[in-house]
Amino acid sequence: MKELDTDPTQFINQRVTLVGTARDAASGAVVLLSDGTPVYIRGLDYWDRGWNWKRIRASGVLREAKLAPDPEVNQQGEVSHGMYGDALVLEGATWEEAT
Repeated sequence: MKELDTDPTQFINQRVTLVGTARDAASGAVVLLSDGTPVYIRGLDYWDRGWNWKRIRASGVLREAKLAPDPEVNQQGEVSHGMYGDALVLEGATWEEAT
């Protein structure tokens, strides 16, 4: 299986291996790819302290999923927290430190 380190959207619903940096984001733990694409790890809210900021290799099935409601703007122009559209998600993920 080829290792991917940039936008993997052409591999939706396929088993993939991603190489990037483990990071925490507002909607959960992500693998941040070299082009800035975040891929969320399904079911992982945050990385344990020893993993955050490490270069990792993560494998699983790549999906698209709605992780948060769309932001809303009230009459005063204030914007609520949220996320437009679907996000990339890695289901059934396993990971290891990349060498």
